Amino acid sequence: MPDHRISAHDAALVSKAVDRLAPRWTTWTLQTIAQHSQMRFAKIAAALPWISTQNTQQILRRMHTNGLLDRPEYGVYEVSPSGRNAHSVHRTLASWHRTHSGGSSSAVAEAERTEGALRRLRGEGAIDVLHALSEHGPLPNGELRKASGLATGSFYYRLQQLQEDQLLTRTGSSSRAAYTLTPAAQALGPIYTKLAAFESLPPSVTVQHKPTALASASTARADAAVRRTPSGFPGLFSHAPAPQPRVPAHVTTHSHPSRTR
Repeated sequence: MPDHRISAHDAALVSKAVDRLAPRWTTWTLQTIAQHSQMRFAKIAAALPWISTQNTQQILRRMHTNGLLDRPEYGVYEVSPSGRNAHSVHRTLASWHRTHSGGSSSAVAEAERTEGALRRLRGEGAIDVLHALSEHGPLPNGELRKASGLATGSFYYRLQQLQEDQLLTRTGSSSRAAYTLTPAAQALGPIYTKLAAFESLPPSVTVQHKPTALASASTARADAAVRRTPSGFPGLFSHAPAPQPRVPAHVTTHSHPSRTR
């Protein structure tokens, strides 16, 4: 099994990388633009019809601020050097998700697998908890909270999230049983390595790491639209220019909120 340990320095880099890459629709937007040398806003919005125009504007603005996109001229976007470096990170995330979250079904697009993996890592303190367990091994409740450095409320919320996402489990049925990493979490080593390397590269623009949450009341419909998209988006992970596949024309929804607390 790959080494699941992560140093304190790398844990900080991983957290920053997740903050940049994990907000909903970032992967879809980045890989859509990567298929073209440059794209105007109208074409980006047309290629991602399940995201509202307002949310598309916010996503592009945030990605530009975070150094993932460049704007060579007004209303035109292209993937920055930093954004291109995310390509190998996306492949590693999608591969991990395929193994640990639903097999190899082609019904789920690769970009959605990437975002699904990132959703399980984002949120204040998630990487801190995983790092504490990777460094110390199984820990009881109190020791894990102390090692992660989280406030009590944030700690218990994050424990619940990580257990629901099957990254954390307990060594026994007792309420005093220690917490430990699941096999899926123990397989995160290659992802940690890719994320830390990605974040350690010089940014192409000034980076602001805290993502802006995009509120929406149509999460379920948006996710359903993605899964009904022609399977796999064959060109989605290719940097070569290719026509961008579309979801059914009748599907128009808004974006998923960012999973932070």
